[in-house]
Amino acid sequence: MGIPIYPPRIEDPLFQGYYDGLEAGELRITADAETGEWIWYPPEVIPGKPDAVLEWRAVSAEGSAYSFTTVIRSLLPGDHKAEVPFTVILFEPDDAPGVRVPGILVDAEGVEPRCGMRLRFRAVQAGDHKIAGFAPVG
Repeated sequence: MGIPIYPPRIEDPLFQGYYDGLEAGELRITADAETGEWIWYPPEVIPGKPDAVLEWRAVSAEGSAYSFTTVIRSLLPGDHKAEVPFTVILFEPDDAPGVRVPGILVDAEGVEPRCGMRLRFRAVQAGDHKIAGFAPVG
């Protein structure tokens, strides 16, 4: 399996905490600073709570696959043939039910992805940046 190396656009400061977490080897999600409620993706304003403050918190590295798809042909500009195929996973951390973080299935040679499979997060180097990788547990 390949790893897509197309660099993300990090112009939006709303996601800086996520990418800072990846660089530190953590999976970070936003939470309401007052209630602790997980809020993913981070909105500019929380509906019904315009004065609420979001903070970035690390979540458990363990969780499960909510859904997945395998990319066989890259639609990115440029030559990305060496990066495909790869499997995109929606990961649900154990301690943040309902939160679904996209990432890449890694360290899974010979393992067929399936919904509900147990996974462990690890940051993966992809060119000059890091992305969320999720490896099967066990």
